[in-house]
Amino acid sequence: MSRYSLERYEQYKTIKVRPKPSAKKDHASNHGQFEYVRFSWKELEPARGEFRLEQIEEELRTAHNPILVLTPDLPLWVKDYADDCFAALIRKVGSNIGSDRRLTAVLISTLSDSKEEWSAYIDSFESQTVLAELQDDRLIQYLKERSRGFGLLVMCSEANWIECCEAFAVQQLQHVWKNYPVVLHVTDQASGPHIRREAYRWHASLSNVDAGLGYDLALRRLTYPETVSSHGSLPLRFWFVNTGSSRIYREWQLWVQLKQADVSYELPLRAATDSWLTGDLVHNEIIALPDMSPGTYTLSVALYFEDRSYARLNIQNQQQDGYYEAGTIHVEITDEDPFMNVWDTYYPEGYYPLEDPAVPEQE
Repeated sequence: MSRYSLERYEQYKTIKVRPKPSAKKDHASNHGQFEYVRFSWKELEPARGEFRLEQIEEELRTAHNPILVLTPDLPLWVKDYADDCFAALIRKVGSNIGSDRRLTAVLISTLSDSKEEWSAYIDSFESQTVLAELQDDRLIQYLKERSRGFGLLVMCSEANWIECCEAFAVQQLQHVWKNYPVVLHVTDQASGPHIRREAYRWHASLSNVDAGLGYDLALRRLTYPETVSSHGSLPLRFWFVNTGSSRIYREWQLWVQLKQADVSYELPLRAATDSWLTGDLVHNEIIALPDMSPGTYTLSVALYFEDRSYARLNIQNQQQDGYYEAGTIHVEITDEDPFMNVWDTYYPEGYYPLEDPAVPEQE
C-alpha cells in the first residue's frame, strides 16, 4: 500500500493500537451455558395464600445464567379455577423478583395455555426477559398481538433440527435474536453437527450443554492522538469485532481510563452498545478531558455492565479491574484545543472530503 494512500492519511499524529488475540487456552471465553431454576406450584404455595418464595432467592445466589421455570403441579387445596389460581401465583412470584438482574430469563409455562396465565407473565415480569418455546405458535402470536418482546427456547436434537428451522421461517422469527436471546436446549446427550451449525444461524446465546455459544468480543484497533491538551478534546476511533454467535444482551457501557501513577480519570463514552450485534463494531467519539497535570498517561479501555462487572475481551493486553491497557498518551498544557472540531472537515476512517478540483485553464 502506498504511503500516500487515503488509508494512511492522518490530519494529526496518531497512535494505532492493534491488540493480538488471546491464545485459545488462555482466553476465558464468554460462551454460555444456562441452568434451569425449577419450582413447582405445590412447593411454592402449599396452602392457599401461604407462599414460600425464599427458596427462589437462595437458588439465584448460586445458579449460573438462571432461567426460571414455574411448573404447574397442582397443590392439594386447588379444586376449581386452577388456571386463575396459577396465574395468581405467577403474579406473586413476579412481584417478589422485581427487576432482579441475576435472573437471565423466565420461561412461560402454563397449566392450560390460557390468556390469563400468559398475561400474568407479561404483566408481572415487565423488566425480565420472557421466553416462549419455538413450537408454541399460539403463545408467540399472542405475544406479538400484545407487542411484548420475547426470547425463544429451542428444544432441538439431531432428529428434529429441520422442523426447528421451518418453525423459525414460518413464524418469521429470524430476527428475534437482535433484541432478545435465543436459548438452545439440546435434547440429545451432546450437540451434534447439525445442531451446532443451526445454533449459529439462529444466533443462539445460551445452551444447556457446551455448544460454544455466546459473544466473543475483541478490540481489533484503537486510534488516538499522540498528544492532547489538558481540558481539551480527545478523539477516539474504536474497531471492535464480535466473532461469537450472539450479541451481548445485558446493558453495558464503554469506558476509557487515563492513569498516571496514583492519579486516574475514568471517562464514559456514548457508544450505542444496545445496537451492537455481531461482526465489526465501529465507534468514533471526541470526548472532553478534565483539567489534568501534564505528562504521559496510560490509556485503557473497559466494557462495564450496570453492576460494575465487565465483559472480557479476547486480547492479550494486560488487564486490571476490567481495564485493558491500550497504550500511552501525552498530555500538555496549551492555550488551544486543536481537536474540538477536527472531524468537521476530516473523515477519520480513511476518506477525507476534498474540494472539487479547479477546471484547468484553457490555453
